[in-house]
Amino acid sequence: MSAGADGSGGPAVAARSGEGSPGEDGFVPSALGTREHWDAVYERELRTFQEYGDTGEIWFGEESMNRLIRWMQKRKIPLDASVLDIGTGNGVFLVELVVSLV
Repeated sequence: MSAGADGSGGPAVAARSGEGSPGEDGFVPSALGTREHWDAVYERELRTFQEYGDTGEIWFGEESMNRLIRWMQKRKIPLDASVLDIGTGNGVFLVELVVSLV
């Protein structure tokens, strides 16, 4: 884990707080744009799941997730249909979708 990725300070804090100089494009670098930041986020979520069984944040809210599952059920989406879940968080929606089918 890189310095600051564990919440102890360092470059990630400076990037989040807006400190630093704008680049050639005029934007101040952000920790959100670094692999180190996201590696630390995913590592923390995995550790939390392993230690406590907590699946982590439901990024768009539980009601949104449930509404989408109800929509799919109402339209009788076939059980063997392919579902592409791009950029929607930690995959908890797909887990809940499978649970709702069992």
